[in-house]
Parts: sequence; structure tokens; C-alpha cells
Amino acid sequence: MLRRVICFLLCFAALFAQVDGGAAYAAFLNWRKVSANGALPWAVATERYRAKLVADGVPPGEAGRILSVIASRDEGVFYDSIYQDTGAGFSRAPNSLLMEAVKGRKLGRALDVGMGQGRNAVYLAKLGWDVTGFDTSAAGLAQARMAGVKLNAVLASDEEFDFGVGQWDLIALLYPLEKRSVYRIREALRPGGVVVVECAHREAGGAPFEYDTNELLRIFDGFVIRKYEDVVAEHEWARKPMRLVRLVAEKARE
Repeated sequence: MLRRVICFLLCFAALFAQVDGGAAYAAFLNWRKVSANGALPWAVATERYRAKLVADGVPPGEAGRILSVIASRDEGVFYDSIYQDTGAGFSRAPNSLLMEAVKGRKLGRALDVGMGQGRNAVYLAKLGWDVTGFDTSAAGLAQARMAGVKLNAVLASDEEFDFGVGQWDLIALLYPLEKRSVYRIREALRPGGVVVVECAHREAGGAPFEYDTNELLRIFDGFVIRKYEDVVAEHEWARKPMRLVRLVAEKARE
């Protein structure tokens, strides 16, 4: 009996190890089609849906993860309209910190976290890097695929994407709208691999995905810090001067 219980628990855990973001988001949208649910404000709706998942037998922690994926997928739909707007004001040029960080580096496998319409992934691919990027905006990924370079553009949130272990020679986190991915870098990078991060300081907007003073240095303790800046410079999305944090760090070689 105990063996059967353990087997069930292991199978149950495996079932929820990977979230199918497309299916999860579709199920949520279907639930929202019920008029009483559709009329709810987003925050109330997601909490009601979380309660529904738990009532249906989903463990609370996994229900929270599913809600996170749903929020990311919904965010992707929002960004579809931005990437389809040719007049949108975000920078379409590759990030200067990234360009500086890869200058003279040996080519390898690169991962672009939250790649958007591919301005940085396409730049790396043109240099000869073997590039994979992921994002939840289908419109953004479509633009990246049409750039005429070889790259792997994956429709997924950070919760769905498999970073792997020792897989990447370069990982770019440039203005990500989440702070979960940064904690997966240490394991995902190969020894000697480099991480490049640029984001607003928390003082700039107070968003949960922004960084406090020296927070990145603490996260990448043990890495070789090639560059760290806490400066006022142009935010590539807001297109105005803001307090930014920038980091280039290399994983220690074994």
C-alpha cells in the first residue's frame, strides 16, 4: 500500500513538473468566458482561479506556478500589439552592454531570456552564435524568425523554458519582466560562460523585477565580475534617463 502511495505521489509530481503554458492559458481564458468570471478584475479573477485549481486537486505551490505562467502568457498577448506597432518607442537596436560583452569572445551557445522581437538574439546570430531565445509574445517571435538569420525562437514563459545544466556560453537578461530567471543562471551556464544583465534599479520604478543596490553582485557571488555599473542612463524601453544596473559576470572555470 505504501509503495502504491509513493508511486502515486511521484507520478503526481512528475505530472506537474512541466506546465503546458498554452493549455493552461487556454483553460483560464475558457473559464473567463463565463460571464461572472469575465466581469472580475484581473487580480480577483486570478485568485478565484487559484482557488479553483486547488479545489480541483492541484497542490497550492503548483497552482501558484500555473498562475504565474498564465500571467506571462497574458503579458505576451499585450506585447503582441506593441511589437506589431511600427511606431512603438522601444529601442530596436542591439543592447550596447551586450555588444561590448561579446566583443572578442569565442562563439558558442547563447540564450536570450525574454527575447521580444529579437533585437539582441538576431545580433548574436549574425555574429555566428548558436542562439536560442524565448518569449511569450508570438508576434515578437515571428519578427525574429523573419530576420533572415538562424536562431531558435521558443514560445514559452520562463517558468516553462528548460534552462538545463551547463548548457550555455552566454545568457542575456536584458530588461526582463521577471526576476526568476536570474537565479537559474549559475547552474545553466557552462564554466567560463558569461551572463549579461541590464535592468532598472528598484529606485526607478519600484517594480518587483528591478534590482536593489548591489543585489546582482550578491546573486552572482563567486563569479568573476567583468563589469558592474549603477548609473543613470537611457532606459531602452522608457527611452528616458533612469537609474540602471548593468552586470557582466563570468562563471568560474572548473
